[in-house]
Amino acid sequence: MRWIADDGAEIDGVEYWCRPVGERFTSEPGRFCLLKPRHEVERYAALVRELQPARIVEVGSYDGGSAALLHDLARPERLLTIDRRTEPTDAFADFVRRRRATASLVSAAGVDQADTDTILALVEAHFGAAPLDLVIDDASHLVGLTRTTFNALYPRLRPGGKYVIEDWSWAHTVLGNSFGWDAEVPLTVVVFELVLACAHRPRQFGELTITKNWAIVERGPEPIEGAFDLAACSAPRGRSLINPGG
Repeated sequence: MRWIADDGAEIDGVEYWCRPVGERFTSEPGRFCLLKPRHEVERYAALVRELQPARIVEVGSYDGGSAALLHDLARPERLLTIDRRTEPTDAFADFVRRRRATASLVSAAGVDQADTDTILALVEAHFGAAPLDLVIDDASHLVGLTRTTFNALYPRLRPGGKYVIEDWSWAHTVLGNSFGWDAEVPLTVVVFELVLACAHRPRQFGELTITKNWAIVERGPEPIEGAFDLAACSAPRGRSLINPGG
C-alpha cells in the first residue's frame, strides 16, 4: 500500500480515498471511497500483517471498498462480504474482474444482517468446516442485530482469530446525534457485554481491545458448543451493571 496523498492510498492500480460521511463520493472502477479515516486504514493493514487471515467474513459492505481493500491487503484464500444491497456495485464488480478474484472475493447481496440462517449457510457453502480467521461487522451498528450476528459467527472463529465491531461509539459522538437514532439503545451495551464475557469466560474470550471506533475481541481456545448468546456470557452481578433495574 502506497499513500499518494494524506487521505489517499494506491495498491496495484486501485485507489482508496478516505472520506468522512459528509464528503463521500460514489465509488467507481479503480477508485473507491472509504468511509474511514487514514488511521483506521493503517490499523487494518497492521491487523492483517499480524493475523495473516486466510478466511474472512465481512458483514456490511456498503459499496465494496472495504472488502476490496481487505482483499488487497490480505490476499486471502477467500473473503465473503455480505450486504443488504441487492447487487454489487460497478466498482466492486470491476475490482473482482481486475484482480481475477472470482473465487477469492465473493459478494452475497440482498442478505439482511438479521438473517443468520442465510449467513451461516453462506459461511458453510464458502468455507465448509474450516474455521474463520477474521470477522468484521460494519453493518447496522444496532445492539440487537450486532449481537445476533456475533452469536452466529463468533463460534466459527479459530482460536486466536479476531472479531471486529466497527463504529460502536456512535451514540457518544457529535455526528451520532445526527443519525436520528435517539430512541436506539447505544451499541455500547455490546461492548460492555464483551468486557464482562472476557472476565467470566476467559477460555472462550481472549484479549479485548477497545479504541474510539473499534471493539476487537480475540477468540479464546475453548470450544463453543450448542446455543451461544453473548448476553448470557456473564454472571448475574455483571449483568446487573448493564441493566441495574432489571
